[in-house]
Amino acid sequence: MKMIYCTCNVAVLEPLLKLLDENNVRDFQVVEQVTAKNKKGDHRFNNPVWPGYNSTVFIQITEDEKAKMVMQKIREFNRNAFNDNELVTACMWTIEDYFFD
Repeated sequence: MKMIYCTCNVAVLEPLLKLLDENNVRDFQVVEQVTAKNKKGDHRFNNPVWPGYNSTVFIQITEDEKAKMVMQKIREFNRNAFNDNELVTACMWTIEDYFFD
């Protein structure tokens, strides 16, 4: 099982969630109004100097191949970004245990 962590400008959150929906990803959580200092693009601290903020999406995927495919789709999304402020940052790691009971 894999965990994918994504963070992005709130302006591209909806297209990212649409990407997940189109690829039948149903297990994720969204954290709104995350402040961030980004490697590329503008910092977003939601203040007058650095306006705006990020959103974070935590995604759990049981199938390793599907997780790899989602990461590839996010890379494709980034290749089509209008500028660095629209890039999605993503990382993936293995989850040892995950349950709802």
